[in-house]
Amino acid sequence: MQKPINCPQLALQRLPAILRPGRSSQRGFTLVEMLVVLLIVGMVGGLLFEGAAQVMGMQARLERQLTRLRGEALHADWLRQAVQGLQPDYADGKQIFKGSPRGFSGLTTNPLSAGYGALQPFVVTLRHDAAHNSMLLGYGSGSSASVLLSWPGDQGRLRYLDARGEAHEDWPPPLGLWPQLPRAITLEGQRDGAPWLIAAAHFGPTWPIPRPREVMGVMR
Repeated sequence: MQKPINCPQLALQRLPAILRPGRSSQRGFTLVEMLVVLLIVGMVGGLLFEGAAQVMGMQARLERQLTRLRGEALHADWLRQAVQGLQPDYADGKQIFKGSPRGFSGLTTNPLSAGYGALQPFVVTLRHDAAHNSMLLGYGSGSSASVLLSWPGDQGRLRYLDARGEAHEDWPPPLGLWPQLPRAITLEGQRDGAPWLIAAAHFGPTWPIPRPREVMGVMR
């Protein structure tokens, strides 16, 4: 007598191995595969960290450079401010404008001190600091002088432009009839082998306004 066929068992035998119950269709990572993945992740993380460190370093250097440039621009504006307020003194005054390659003095309505807007005497000096091998542009004289600009090296000078735009080492120039104030003042320097220039012009008259007694004296 033929043995009856167990249909469920036969059906299970005919199923593909991947679909048979009790067998998993997934297998875990081997130790070598895990080590390779960890190695790759570590290399990528190291590269990203190094790149981030370089970017942060560049950003810090850029911020320092911008801070230095903003400070220099501000100090240059202070110099322009004092020059813009230049005013001539009377012929018998004690603050007649005088200029040389190493400084100038006179009267300004834009002093870098208390009393802004009032006519005050001021002094700007340019000197070489041999101890630090740098040029210093100072405002004021003596112990109260403050440094407006500084740059490395020993290159720097002040020059004075007349109405035609010609530059002079001193003001007033030695020959000829010149107004008391130059048309503009330039500061020339050199940094990292490259020359640079700051120019400032005054907005006031180049000769003093006649006083009433002088007008009356002319009318007599």
